[in-house]
Amino acid sequence: MADMTTPMDRFIEQMGLMTQDEGAPRIAGQIHGYLLVEGEPRTLAQMAAALRISKASASTNARFLEMKGAVRRVSRIGQRGDAWEALEDHCDTMLSEIARRMRGNADALAGIVAEFPESHAGARARAERFTVFYSQMADFVEDWLERLTGKADVPAGQNESKE
Repeated sequence: MADMTTPMDRFIEQMGLMTQDEGAPRIAGQIHGYLLVEGEPRTLAQMAAALRISKASASTNARFLEMKGAVRRVSRIGQRGDAWEALEDHCDTMLSEIARRMRGNADALAGIVAEFPESHAGARARAERFTVFYSQMADFVEDWLERLTGKADVPAGQNESKE
């Protein structure tokens, strides 16, 4: 028997699996994939029917995606409920968020590592290497974002400490 799923269906499912691998709900990834494929705003009822999920699950996961900057809520005149659409520049938002988290983690670790006593020099050296890794990852992602967009989408002064 031939496989009845379309490439679009497989894309939606793969988005769900990728999102789940990142620690987020699989349904959130499926909704994001569905909205990317559709290309137009969709209501919670449309999402629920297309993905065979509950409307409550569609609502919870659409709000999660909105909070992450992947989708936005749109309202239409004459419609009681909101609709949702995928943001076209989500990759920029995602990279900015990754860089922000990496930089924040590096800064938090650096502050703690600076307090390690001399009696723990080995632990301090290992922790400093890990801290440098996070800082360099933030630099890398910020540089990548700048190359992709032609502009840095990071707070001023946070992309200047390259050696």
